Amino acid sequence: MDYHIDEADIHSLLSNAVEKMVNQALGASRQNSGLSKQPLSVVEIISRMESSVRSPVELRETVLRVGSLELDLIDRTAKRGNRQIDLRPREFQLLKYMMQRSDQLLTRAALIKDVWHYKFVPKTNRIDVHMGRLRRKVDGSNDDPMIRNVRGEGFVLSATPALSKDFTWTAEAQAESADSNKF
Repeated sequence: MDYHIDEADIHSLLSNAVEKMVNQALGASRQNSGLSKQPLSVVEIISRMESSVRSPVELRETVLRVGSLELDLIDRTAKRGNRQIDLRPREFQLLKYMMQRSDQLLTRAALIKDVWHYKFVPKTNRIDVHMGRLRRKVDGSNDDPMIRNVRGEGFVLSATPALSKDFTWTAEAQAESADSNKF
């Protein structure tokens, strides 16, 4: 079989292909902005595409950093300094939650609600077990501790150990003052 394609057919095929690509590229913006169905010139297409590229887009942070601790949300990796940290999925979620709220006291109730998505607060040591594993992984033997347990309150992730100690002191001071008021 001998196929003969002349220049008019090639031009028609190319223009149809370009038209489909343009319609796909501008389809969403045409629907949203109420543009007419008039054919667009190449200059109009390029200027509209450039303006959509230049428009401000909300940039999401893809790497969280607290001190020497880094959490890559795209690659789902963690490292402290040069040391890689191997995290399970729940540990990754927990660390992400804590890093987004660094230097804040996180209660067990908040963690169980926001990380585990429970609608109630069960009587379980689940958080303590996960936090212990995470603490051993993040706070290596030669590193200053970043994850602190605030007795009776919750946990704090902080790059500055002094800040974490302040939370511990505050919780202990509150417990002592509550005990002293009982008598």
